[in-house]
Parts: sequence; C-alpha cells; structure tokens
Amino acid sequence: MTTLSKLAKRPVLSVFSEFGANSPSEVSLERVKPDRRELDRLIMGDILGLTEEEQVEVYRAIVDLVKSRIEKAQSFANRGKTKEGIDINMIVKIVTGKIGEETLGKFYQESILNQEALYSKSLPEDVGDIDIKHSLFGWRLYSGKQSIDCASESEARYLKVWLEAGVNKVRVPQNESYLHAIVPQLESLKQRVDEIIEPYLSSIVNVRIRDRILHQVWAQLTEGVQAD
Repeated sequence: MTTLSKLAKRPVLSVFSEFGANSPSEVSLERVKPDRRELDRLIMGDILGLTEEEQVEVYRAIVDLVKSRIEKAQSFANRGKTKEGIDINMIVKIVTGKIGEETLGKFYQESILNQEALYSKSLPEDVGDIDIKHSLFGWRLYSGKQSIDCASESEARYLKVWLEAGVNKVRVPQNESYLHAIVPQLESLKQRVDEIIEPYLSSIVNVRIRDRILHQVWAQLTEGVQAD
C-alpha cells in the first residue's frame, strides 16, 4: 500500500492535530502524525530536496498562517479585512516579520549606494512572464512583450530581480566586475524571500488578494530602492 493510500484511509484532521502543535514554537518532526510525516518526507525531502530543518520551517509557517487566519476569523469586524475575512495588513506584518531585517532595501542601501559610479535604469512594467534572452544584438530583459536592452548578462540578472520585486527604476553600479560579484548575493536573497512568502500565499485562492499582499510585502522590502 502506498504512503498516500494509507493516509487516504483515515479522516484528515486539523493542521494542529496533524502536526501535533498549536503554535510554531511547538513544531517538531517527532510530533507530526507518522503517516502524514511519511508522505511529507517524500514530497519535501526526496522530491523538493528540503533539509529536515527546512521542513520544520515549512510546518511552522503553515501553523503560523492557519493560527493567524483563525484569529482573524474570530475578530472579523476588525479593519483591514477583505470581504473574504482575510486581514491583508496582518499577513503582510507576519510575512515581513518572518523575513526580518535582511531585505532587498537593506542590500541596496549597503551594497549599491556605497558605490561612487552609478547610473539609473528604468524597468518595464510587470505585465507578463519575466525572462532574459541573449541574441546577436546583446542581452535583453523581457516582461511580457515589453523589453529593455542590457549591457551584460550580469546587468540583466540584476535588473530582473528588481523587476520581479516591483521596482520600476533602480541604480546600477558601473563597475561590471563588482556587479558580476554581487548579483548572486542579490539573487540568493530574493530566493530566500520568495521561499518565505510562498507558504503564506499558497492557501489564498483569490488571485487579487494574493497580488495585493505581494505588492504590499515587496513595497516594504524594497523601501528606499527607487532611483532618482
């Protein structure tokens, strides 16, 4: 009998019962119901390649989100909620709190604005799939059908991060060697933020609400980034 088949033969309990925890601080792999844990280990560990510590963080994020949504449902009359009962401001506060101080805005202040030679670059609107393409004419960053020319692959990768974060104008270091060196750091930071945000948005079906939350989160995380 497969792991999924075994789990399907019993009623699915609440998140708190399945994980054996009522708060993020109580979460541990040992508390998760054995059949649930077996399936999660296959998906998160074998398929997604998450370490056990990363899996614990996923459990904690889910418990945190469900707990916050229950608390919001109990105080439905509070301001800031949508008609679906989702407190957008609260979710934004929780997500940015999880991310902490290592934001893209801080990276920009400390690693970009410390350079003497900078130039400004306007980015296209986020209107579709964002991609980088190389042709005989050089590198180009695409957003749907809109695009801008880039001086190098490093510049294209650098601008792609800011475009995905909702920034429409940014300063770029003129020193190509420096730009090439910091781009992986910036991409790694963006990936970490995406991984923290995703569990909180995965249970929100309404696309419009998800977009509002993302917009507010990235607005806070990129504060001070807009170029003059």
